[in-house]
Amino acid sequence: MRTEDIERLAAEERKAYFKAWRAANKEKTAEHRRHYWEKKALERLNTEQNKGA
Repeated sequence: MRTEDIERLAAEERKAYFKAWRAANKEKTAEHRRHYWEKKALERLNTEQNKGA
């Protein structure tokens, strides 16, 4: 088997694993998503405040 084939298969396995994990851990996934967007909003506010100062 070629290296590219192995890498592609590994990527597919990771994708399937994480898809199953997210399905089984919906509350953790939602919490992570909420934290991510809160962080992005804070970064935007900080950037806008720094531009105005």
